[in-house]
Amino acid sequence: MRRTVAVALAVLAGAAACKGKSTSKTTEPPLVGSGSGTRAPADAASAPGDWAACEAALKAAPTQPATRRVDAIIEGCRPCGDWTPILTWNKLPQDGGPTRTQIENAMVACRAYCEPNAKMRFLGTLDDARMNGARTPWRLLGEMCRDQISAVPDARYMSASYFALDRIARDVAARPGGPELLKPIEIPMPPVSVSAVGIKIPDAPVSKPELMRVGVTVTLGEISIGTLPIATLGAAGVTVTGDPFPGKPVVQKDLADAVGKLGGTAAVFAPSGMPASRLAELVAGSGAQTLYLAVTSQSGAFGIVPIALASPRSQKVPGLRLSLGASPDAAVQAAKAAGPDKLKAGTVMIEIDKAATVASLATLIGALAFFDVSVVALVPPKP
Repeated sequence: MRRTVAVALAVLAGAAACKGKSTSKTTEPPLVGSGSGTRAPADAASAPGDWAACEAALKAAPTQPATRRVDAIIEGCRPCGDWTPILTWNKLPQDGGPTRTQIENAMVACRAYCEPNAKMRFLGTLDDARMNGARTPWRLLGEMCRDQISAVPDARYMSASYFALDRIARDVAARPGGPELLKPIEIPMPPVSVSAVGIKIPDAPVSKPELMRVGVTVTLGEISIGTLPIATLGAAGVTVTGDPFPGKPVVQKDLADAVGKLGGTAAVFAPSGMPASRLAELVAGSGAQTLYLAVTSQSGAFGIVPIALASPRSQKVPGLRLSLGASPDAAVQAAKAAGPDKLKAGTVMIEIDKAATVASLATLIGALAFFDVSVVALVPPKP
């Protein structure tokens, strides 16, 4: 079950979205569902799950790393019974996935459909979606059933795991003490547009699954800032708050004030292949605010490299200088050769070549995180 939930978590928390895939694509395994056409009950808890295990999972969730909470909740709470046929819906039977009948039965157990047409559309698109890796059945279910399965204000987050969270939330909220268990749980959601499209952020050797409140998105053409989407659970299922991605456009000179007004700390979402010099420009205009690079985490969600990005002008004690090119290998080897003492003797200065990309920077600072480096200064290339 743990492996199954991990796959679902990757989809829910934004692996596909953060890599820039469209609404119709996902890495999630295929699922079919059939239902009775009745809406999910909001006034009575369902019976199949082990309540003691669910209660324990919910109590522990707020203390777990933010991007791992979904995994624990879905594994511990099973109001509809075994989640496996639903969570592995797009894995074909010949590859070890569920049969169409197993998916249908699981969806019936979860009372998935708000009306008969929703069932027909879900099932009608199921087989093609399973073969093509599309998310179409879930998107259509969300567009038809909307608030009855937490697809509000739109269906951008709809997936098997999101549906499972909705059913868990409604079930728990109907139990004595359930709302209190749900109240402290916050879950980071992928920063994606209405069409569920984000940007392809880089990977890194080290990432921290931090729940970040503010996101700065930078491309070659513009900078945007907004609060990041956070999901909470309750009687209405899953409620997502946050600004529409990517937020409001902001000019470089106003970036520091904009980040400051939202708390002074932000995750930076930058395309993996973008020149790292563009990121250096951004950081130079961030003032005293704290910026961290968003990367794809091991869970499939976005995390951050736990090293603050700074402007060289803001650092009083410049330390080891590392030259970063298109490949990070030489800089990583130089850091390893220098060792912890030299790396911590002052602020590590990363001299960015014009050929360096955000991906190569992510690899380098991820490697520096192994040495507990807390801040690096980004030195832009010379004109």
